[in-house]
Amino acid sequence: MALTNIPLGNAGIAGFDTNDGFAQTELFNSAIPMPVTEDFPVGQNTILPAFSVVGRDATGNLVLAQTSGAAVVPIGVTTAPVATGAGQTDRVAIYRAGNFNPDALTWHADYATDDQRAAAFRGSPAPTNIVIRKRL
Repeated sequence: MALTNIPLGNAGIAGFDTNDGFAQTELFNSAIPMPVTEDFPVGQNTILPAFSVVGRDATGNLVLAQTSGAAVVPIGVTTAPVATGAGQTDRVAIYRAGNFNPDALTWHADYATDDQRAAAFRGSPAPTNIVIRKRL
């Protein structure tokens, strides 16, 4: 039996597929710590998929967190996709707390291994309270 993966980032988008079963990557591992959200600005010319691991750049806007170049410390996970163009800005809610499955998140290439992903939020500024753990 073939399984169809249900993409969480496209929830509510109509589609058609004929199959025998469905699979879904779970976003949360546990309700502890309880998920908490907070809104942040998104600058011009930025594309962030849903469930991206993000931090704030030097101007205070959300960008994909990374360890290389101008390092960006992760502070949260986007709750929805956001895309801005030239001259456009926006705001998006991010999870500041929660227990997340790393396989459901969008990561910068700097976080290539399970160990790097598990350690990503260690040392993040308060009030960030995010745990990254593989599904058991």
